[in-house]
Amino acid sequence: MTQMKKITYLILAVALSTMLFSCDKFLDVEPQGAENSGNFFDTKENGQRSIIGLYDMLQLDEGAGPDGQWMGHHHDFFMGDIRSDDAEKGSNDGDYGEMWEMVEYTMTPQVGFAGNYWIHGYWGISRANYALDNLSTVTWDPAVRDRLIGEASFMRAYFYWYLVRIYGGVPLFTTSVNPSDFGAVKRASLNECYTQIAKDLTQAIEFLPEKSAIPVAETGRVSKGADRALLARIYMYQIGTDIANTITWQQVYDQTDAVIKSGEYSLMANYAKLWETENKNNEESVFEIQFGVGASDKAPASIGTNCYNFQGNRKDDSGWGFNNPTPDLFDAYNVTVTNDPRQSCVFYGEKYNNGILYGVKKKYDRKEQGSDWLNRKAALPEKPSQGAKASDRNIKIIRYADVLLMHAEAAYHIGNMGEAQSKVNMVRARARQSTYCMGYAEGKLDYSAAPTTVNLPDITSSGDQLLQDIWKERRLELALEALRFYDLVRTGRYFDVMDVEKNQKRAPGLTYGLGDRAFKQFPGLKANGIAKSIDGPDGHKVPLMPIPQTEVQSWGVEQNPGY
Repeated sequence: MTQMKKITYLILAVALSTMLFSCDKFLDVEPQGAENSGNFFDTKENGQRSIIGLYDMLQLDEGAGPDGQWMGHHHDFFMGDIRSDDAEKGSNDGDYGEMWEMVEYTMTPQVGFAGNYWIHGYWGISRANYALDNLSTVTWDPAVRDRLIGEASFMRAYFYWYLVRIYGGVPLFTTSVNPSDFGAVKRASLNECYTQIAKDLTQAIEFLPEKSAIPVAETGRVSKGADRALLARIYMYQIGTDIANTITWQQVYDQTDAVIKSGEYSLMANYAKLWETENKNNEESVFEIQFGVGASDKAPASIGTNCYNFQGNRKDDSGWGFNNPTPDLFDAYNVTVTNDPRQSCVFYGEKYNNGILYGVKKKYDRKEQGSDWLNRKAALPEKPSQGAKASDRNIKIIRYADVLLMHAEAAYHIGNMGEAQSKVNMVRARARQSTYCMGYAEGKLDYSAAPTTVNLPDITSSGDQLLQDIWKERRLELALEALRFYDLVRTGRYFDVMDVEKNQKRAPGLTYGLGDRAFKQFPGLKANGIAKSIDGPDGHKVPLMPIPQTEVQSWGVEQNPGY
């Protein structure tokens, strides 16, 4: 059985789904008696269940599918952070060596890690197609039906975007898979995939409510603002990666402008508070994946996430030590900027602030880390009681700060320099007014520690320097939120930046960073990566992961270059 064939089993599986996420009231529906694929959508409650199955798929860090096959880890930070100049693989050298192969583009299509994202993406698409196939013909409550169609359309777009940014153009399915489709569906072009994604998101805008119209008991469901913000993000990436692109920066601007003018979102006053579990779904949250406290940390039954366990400190048994900030990222906070409070929310470790985390001086083992630091945004005050793999802290996908920075970049490109400066300076002003992270001071578990002086002046530059400043602000504000790789690729800087950070700075005889452990060098990264890239606009090279070999063989799917 091929990995893509697994998605057909979801046609039945989603009909039986009573899977959970943190919106308990939305999920509190009673069984409706004898059901089958022919009558499942006869009730509004089952229509809602089909969408609950999509939210559940967002949660699934790992787990078994309906055919019993296991899908391994596939966190966004693997792709967005560790493949960038912001993060090291982390952990010890022998743990998850496939990530080093990912960074240097030596991974083969046979490696299971290459397929986890493929499986996860198509599971989500399958559930979305099943819902959309059936919701259009139901006769109950048109308002509820339309909202569910909007959510399913958003999710299908989200999961296609999830695949496209990793693999390039992929086979497009806009209805449930039929047996006659096996081996007969070819890869769509990158542009065709983007066109379908935009079509789904554009349709969803009409059906989704604003954030303020979503009942508290249903917090976490997709809003109109989330849809527009995701569309803006995808447009930005398409502009820099799709050689057949016709999208303009005005279209990015229009979407972010609508989110801003909706009045639904604002920056949280203190940046440090964004990263604590009690502040999830705050005023800055545009879209985040919901997690809850369950009875198990074993996938797929768990309703918590393993994301934070992956990034915790091995020495104090709070995690596995992955995704460590690089010295290059550390230095980014100290070149022309001093005492940026945001730095304390990105770094912790023995050589930063005396190793204090949540008010306690911790122990660290550099042999179990890839740099001198761990990711403070992923740190938890204590291990979850239900198990290390089951944190109930949400994963932020889009924040309002990102919307403002996308808007600033779009404003720059359409010639509105004043507005570009204004929006980026809103983000910097919030940073200036923020405290250090919670528990920065030893013996205290609060936000009492704050920098006495902060050098974060407003940006007043123009021309190309303004664009450079916007890009840098994105790095400082959004560090280790799984976006850096994509920002480097879409702006055409990826291979040059990575060659400097992962190769040239690590050459024998050079001292890189503050630690006493040598950093792994990746001399083949640039040449290997370019060989495994497709051409984008303006000479950009767009690196791709290998498509799983089972799909290439069984479906006749064309493999990506160089694999």
